Amino acid sequence: MTDAPPAVVLRSEVRIENPLELALTFVERDGSYQAYDLAPVAQDDILTEADIRVANAMIARMSPRVMAGIYARAPLINAALGEIPPSASLAAPDDAVPWLAVERLMRAMDGIPEVRLARQTKVLHKKRPALIPILDSVVEAYLRRVDGIRRTGDPAHDAVDLTRSYKRELDENLKAIQALQRELRRRDIDLTECRLLDLFLWAYSGVYTPLFLRGAEGAPPALGSHVSVGSAAAVGGSGTAAGIEVEIFRDDDAGYLAWVGEHRHGFVLNAARSPRPEYLILHRASCRTITGRPTRGGPWTGPYIKVCADDCLQIAAWTGATVGAVPRRCGVCFR
Repeated sequence: MTDAPPAVVLRSEVRIENPLELALTFVERDGSYQAYDLAPVAQDDILTEADIRVANAMIARMSPRVMAGIYARAPLINAALGEIPPSASLAAPDDAVPWLAVERLMRAMDGIPEVRLARQTKVLHKKRPALIPILDSVVEAYLRRVDGIRRTGDPAHDAVDLTRSYKRELDENLKAIQALQRELRRRDIDLTECRLLDLFLWAYSGVYTPLFLRGAEGAPPALGSHVSVGSAAAVGGSGTAAGIEVEIFRDDDAGYLAWVGEHRHGFVLNAARSPRPEYLILHRASCRTITGRPTRGGPWTGPYIKVCADDCLQIAAWTGATVGAVPRRCGVCFR
């Protein structure tokens, strides 16, 4: 009989009780564990076409053309992998992490058409699973918020900044994560500390509700005492989860236009009056398509509502809690 692993306490003040139970729920219910985590990929310094295809099991949605673009960079990627021992881990002391080699690895994938951080790290994580986190949009937004990380215009530098932030999160919870890792290994489930933290940031941080946790009709289920949020109460709208700070405008064009006028660096979600996953469009508050006069006439906040926040992560949290989906970015203002 062993003691249960302690709670995981994220820097966002989310406290995740019973991490073993929640990790087992992921293993049992999410298809990515079987298709991605258990997929055999050698931790060597040779990136194969088969290695790249594995990332599609993690919803990378890469076409053959995109995968060919990555494979064309294999010589550069292989050279960078050769500088990183397969045993390299984010759980090691900071001065033992090969940060310069990580940056060279990230830079080897710079500029590949349609390959940004999420696809890049889903491919690279399988080659160095203890070192490279999966920095999808949910995890990236979380890290940018908790550490105030801004984009520099240098994707490889930004990737390293986010990986350093990820390590800070891991260091805060290393004892809990390693205790969980030991319990999972007793059940023949072997996931690195890096991957386990990704699971909690992605599925249980309250920002996004993955498919395996949604109810029969697609609504996110209540997690009861497993997850608690210690941040401020929400503002605006009804039924918004505690800790999510958004303002929702329905039938209030004057209030909405006043908000975007005062929050030019904020964000606006355009959603149906009864929000649905297939129509969630995230705009910058300065976007010309959601300010001024509607081009088709009619109100801004009638058939469609506007969910507004200074932090786009708060909007992602609202969509995750409300409809269990991530918004799509506007093609005009997010170019």
